[in-house]
Amino acid sequence: TLTSTIGTVSTGGTANETITNIPNGTTLAALKAAITPSANATFQVYDADGTTVAATLVTGKKVIVIAQDGTTKVTYTVTVNAPPSTNALLSSLTVNQGTITFSPSQLNYLVNVSNPVTSLNFNVTKAEANQALTVTGAVYTTVTGNVYSYLTSSLIVGANPIQIVVTAQGGQNSTYNLTVNRAATTSSNSSGGGSSTSTNNTASTDGKLTLPAGSTGEVSLQQEVTVSIPADATKQELKLTIEKLLDIQNLVTDTSVLASPVFEILKNFSDNFSKPITLTFAFDKAKLSGNQTVAVFYFDEAKKVWVEVPGGKINENHITVDVNHLTKYAVFAIGEGAAMPTPDTKPTINFNDISGHWAETSIKQAVSSGIVSGYSDGTFMPEKSVTRAEFAVMLMNALKPQGEGAALMFTDKTKIGEWAQKAVAQAVQAGIITGYEDNTFRQDAQITRAEMAVMIASALGQSKVAAVETSFSDNKAIPDWAKGAVDAMKKLGIIEGKGANEFAPVGKTTRAEAVTVLLKMLAFKGK
Repeated sequence: TLTSTIGTVSTGGTANETITNIPNGTTLAALKAAITPSANATFQVYDADGTTVAATLVTGKKVIVIAQDGTTKVTYTVTVNAPPSTNALLSSLTVNQGTITFSPSQLNYLVNVSNPVTSLNFNVTKAEANQALTVTGAVYTTVTGNVYSYLTSSLIVGANPIQIVVTAQGGQNSTYNLTVNRAATTSSNSSGGGSSTSTNNTASTDGKLTLPAGSTGEVSLQQEVTVSIPADATKQELKLTIEKLLDIQNLVTDTSVLASPVFEILKNFSDNFSKPITLTFAFDKAKLSGNQTVAVFYFDEAKKVWVEVPGGKINENHITVDVNHLTKYAVFAIGEGAAMPTPDTKPTINFNDISGHWAETSIKQAVSSGIVSGYSDGTFMPEKSVTRAEFAVMLMNALKPQGEGAALMFTDKTKIGEWAQKAVAQAVQAGIITGYEDNTFRQDAQITRAEMAVMIASALGQSKVAAVETSFSDNKAIPDWAKGAVDAMKKLGIIEGKGANEFAPVGKTTRAEAVTVLLKMLAFKGK
């Protein structure tokens, strides 16, 4: 018999055994050096015929071990792993709105949808299980086998680009570009009859509404909450979303005082409405006892407290209030015996996808510190890439600056989600974010390692460091505007390189990497 430090040796105790899982590229000499036969035995590597001494190492070769008696022998058949696949093509791409004709080698697609369509689901099927997907312009929803589902929402009129990067096991990339073209609002007028019609999307029951500037509209979700927009409440196109929050353990300590779900109602710009809008919530009267009644509260993100909205009007099991801003809202029981709603400052951390992960401890610390949170399905998704908007929110959660931030002047500021607008504004005011040369912010673009280094350096007052030659092996690939920051962050031990001493400046940042870097930043600031 034999043992080997390369591959997996079977131990069936028969005359015919195997050595499998030998890494691709292993040489014959390397395998021989890794093999140790049993005491006083000898071995040789032969071709598949078992008699011709092998000159190379491929699957099917045989290692024959002969015992000291010169007769007893065990034959090991060799299996060398196949080389990494270079296939970076999809096997399928389908959409639930419009039509496309897919071919794996065709990389660019256009799907046209009508104006009332504000979201689109699409499925991406990997040709091989070991391929990796990186999708921008849409959010991941589910996976079944090799079929990954994504959603792009809040579609604007015109082109909505989605990029799907497929990375083969061997590192090769293919980039598919899916452009969703949403039609403009159409109208027709008849001068003869004096009639006119408009197809403006002004009402919705699925929690999503796109409303032309100055128009009236109404959006509801599951008959539990309705938002009514009066005419001229805003001078720009409004994109409004309602989401029922499932994970509220960080928001409400005593759920018995809740008379409704917690809803996050957001819009696509940071300014308040110029006219009050109306929110109507259904509530559960069974939650009330004695002389208790209900009131609508909103969550103050800065102070982390629930604030009552005055003037609520109750009709049976509905309550209506007028507000001029959007955030998290809920209906609470108030009065004798009802506790004031308070957030949980020490969240329970029990994600189902971080056990054994290299960053598990950092993830838990970051969540406990309020830097980041998980998803409603109980996952953290540590390997999910971070967008520029997401990193800005994480960074501001870590730094906890005061104030509302600077007025945003980016040309794409209306595309910045309301959940990120304050953080981006604070980062702009602090000089941490300046945007691109074309005056865009690009909230959905995945943040590169070079961009992250510059933002962290700015937060630590290291942004004025002059461009230097870094010690990374890919120094030439690091842009000049980032070299000083990259060098400073390495010297401070905040951002490390990857394998082979590479910085990988255009590489993406995962959620696990982001929280680890932010905790190191805070540790340095605390010194």
